[in-house]
Amino acid sequence: MSSLLTNTAAMTALTTLKITNQDLEKSSNRVSTGLKVATAADNAAYWSIATTIRADNGSLGAVKDAIGLGLATVNSAINGLEQVRTTFLDLKNKLTSALSPSVDRNKIQSEINARQTDLRTSATSATLNGESWLSTDSGAGNYSADRKIVASFSRVQGQIAVGTVSVNLDETKLYDAKVFTGASAGTTGVTVSGSAAATAAIATRNTAQATYDAAIAAFNNSAKDAAAVATRDAATATYNTAMATYQNTVKTTNAGATAGVDSKGGLLDKKYAVVGADENGFNHAYLLSVDTIDIAGIQNSDLSKLRAYVNMADKVLTGITDVATKLGAVQSLIQSQSNYVDTLIKNNEKSIGILVDADMEDESTKLKALQVQQQLGIQSLTIANQSTQQILSLFRS
Repeated sequence: MSSLLTNTAAMTALTTLKITNQDLEKSSNRVSTGLKVATAADNAAYWSIATTIRADNGSLGAVKDAIGLGLATVNSAINGLEQVRTTFLDLKNKLTSALSPSVDRNKIQSEINARQTDLRTSATSATLNGESWLSTDSGAGNYSADRKIVASFSRVQGQIAVGTVSVNLDETKLYDAKVFTGASAGTTGVTVSGSAAATAAIATRNTAQATYDAAIAAFNNSAKDAAAVATRDAATATYNTAMATYQNTVKTTNAGATAGVDSKGGLLDKKYAVVGADENGFNHAYLLSVDTIDIAGIQNSDLSKLRAYVNMADKVLTGITDVATKLGAVQSLIQSQSNYVDTLIKNNEKSIGILVDADMEDESTKLKALQVQQQLGIQSLTIANQSTQQILSLFRS
């Protein structure tokens, strides 16, 4: 039965065309945006997950920037420390060369003064964004030895956690502007080489040495008869006894000497409690600093202070090496975290792509198919609308 009021075929064709147009619009949007889930209406679950991951990626990006800034600060400190180490090795070599009795220590002191200036300049220049890890002022009101560098970001069961790496400036500083007093200023050790026993042992050794040298000279110029041999042997025995007594006195005396206690401060401006042996082998205690090295007045008759400076330089070099080791470990850790965060960002981007990105090959094929269906739908609707025209022929005479 045909009806002028209800065209079932046209209604069906129109419905089909509307659905096709909707699918065509959706496919066209996917092709133009590259997304199959652009809004929550497309897929609420996927859109929610992708939105959370995008937020995490934003946080990871901020963490990566913070890590980069922290890594730059560490690199600045390491570069400055390497310059300090090179300069200090030169200074240490000059102290060692000053032990030679024929050198001009005034000239060496002038070179040491230049190296001291270089050391301070290198330490104070190793700054980035106001952060100085080699030259500090622990007496400042806002001073904090603990420096934290953002190193990681994670979300576990909805809980966000930001990890940090800590650096203690008290373990890395080379200079500290704070003036330490009391026990923190360090204490000089005890020197006991001026005891009566030590003085007597030195005198006995010197006398025995002179007697021995004279006896050997007389023996070499003699007929080397029994009397000459006896005189030589007696002088030798006396000399050996005196030397043994002297060496035992040195050992005993030095055992009573103490190095004292180092002061607080940076590696290069703190005072080190060290000992140095004099020309007789007895230890003398000193409280010395790299920042105030002065060898100009040291005489060859007593090089104990110069030897103490050399011993101090060994302690300082060990300290610089330890600082370099700590900073190197931090640098390696931060670089590793930076690489890991970068990997996380890329993995998150891949995850977002899997959830919301459109398959362009598939969408292209669908688009073409829907365009054909649209044309067919229009053609079907046209045919359906034309069917009612055929009824008019029935009313013609």
